[in-house]
Amino acid sequence: MNLLEKVLEYIFLPSCGVCGKLGEGYLCKECEKELNKYTINCNDFKQKTDILHIFQYKELIRKLIIQYKFNNKSYLYKTFCEFIVKNKKAFDFIKSYDIIIPVPMHNRKKALRGYNQSELIAKELAKTAKIKIFTDVLIKTRNNKVQSSLNKQDRKNNVKDVYKLVKKEKIYNKKVLIFDDIYTTGATIEACKKEILTANVKSVGILTLAKDLL
Repeated sequence: MNLLEKVLEYIFLPSCGVCGKLGEGYLCKECEKELNKYTINCNDFKQKTDILHIFQYKELIRKLIIQYKFNNKSYLYKTFCEFIVKNKKAFDFIKSYDIIIPVPMHNRKKALRGYNQSELIAKELAKTAKIKIFTDVLIKTRNNKVQSSLNKQDRKNNVKDVYKLVKKEKIYNKKVLIFDDIYTTGATIEACKKEILTANVKSVGILTLAKDLL
């Protein structure tokens, strides 16, 4: 945290993104306990795995993510990040990688929304974990259909040749972690992973905020 951020945080006390309570950071203890009810495998996953989903995409988590993405509540990235960082095993998983790459949005869509929800979280995690983040290595070349409106097969076709890897030298021989907000069929993540693997990286891991178990 830089000096300006410290000053602003002192003047404007951070509030819990879930209930709005002041004085306990961006996630109060009560809401942290509530969010814990929706975790999937933060506490019991094996370190050797290369994929980690934080939450189940349902009820309160679904509500928060929808607000975050579509209701202009970009500040919720602080709440999500605070939860992730407090979980030692999840945080250790992140720190085991050299680089984090958020799933990119098309420029037109990003301009319309005002931010890439995955990028905001990835930047905060990278800063806290002291690993690199690259947002110019994997790009989205086409503003395709929204994945949530499609069935499983159509989702695969929808992301075919949509993501392109550039500046491969930045991630050569590195351990790369891909971050996305929601994992449903895995079509988006797999399309990104396929591209990243063309750079001869050491390994590719996957971190998502929530997994749709339906």
